[in-house]
Amino acid sequence: MKYHISSILFSFIMLVFLSCSSIKNITYQKPESKSSSFLKNQLGSSFQFETLSMKASVKSRIKGDKKSFKASIRIRKDSAIWSTISFAGKPIATFIISQDSVKYMNRLTKEYLISSSKNLVYFIDSGLNYNSIQDILVGNPIGYDKELKYDSKVDSAFYQLSSMNNRKIKKVIQLGAKSKVQYAYQYWISPQDYQINKQIVNNIWDSTSIQIQYSQYLDIEGQNFPEKESIMIKTPDDRATMELNFSKIKLNKALTFPFRISDKYTRIEE
Repeated sequence: MKYHISSILFSFIMLVFLSCSSIKNITYQKPESKSSSFLKNQLGSSFQFETLSMKASVKSRIKGDKKSFKASIRIRKDSAIWSTISFAGKPIATFIISQDSVKYMNRLTKEYLISSSKNLVYFIDSGLNYNSIQDILVGNPIGYDKELKYDSKVDSAFYQLSSMNNRKIKKVIQLGAKSKVQYAYQYWISPQDYQINKQIVNNIWDSTSIQIQYSQYLDIEGQNFPEKESIMIKTPDDRATMELNFSKIKLNKALTFPFRISDKYTRIEE
């Protein structure tokens, strides 16, 4: 069961998008210091949308196995994430994640799964749920809480905003499951446009983490959006990486989320 659920979440984490709008490359100069309250306000300016559709080209490396594939993605904000994965021009799998369920259909094995979205944590319990998957896909900060007190500093060419200072993060990581803190959140912010350059979520209790890094931003109908994305997921005994390039965004258009299961398909038992 863990294999099928992990495949679902892993596939969705890999999907973000690109547009043909003007590219703004990140430059590398040490910025002037800013207060944590100022950076919190900037970070809270998330990408706004009601619906999104887009294409993604993905290169992944999982357990030493390299894969390249295409994906079509549709999102209705805070409601549903739908995707069809294609290889060599043929659709091979369809997914839908909602706030309370996960649906998966494998066209190669003619199998399908319908399960609770709570089972997403079987893959990597780094605070990931529907909302955090959606944040990854649109380039928003994972787990951001405007009521939380954050630590801030200048780190190389970027501002770093963290749920605790670096010394405490190292301490709680050493404590592991004995720590009272389960999650640590860190965001690196570009001083040019205050967009996220990198973010890391650590699950202290089981020594897992996810890191997402953005190399460029695009102007999408007046909002900044990451053009390229690199994802690395670590567990105590494994590591997986993904490189993403995105295209053909359509913002706030009417969308459908087709998911028709043939009578010839076999249900995967949990």
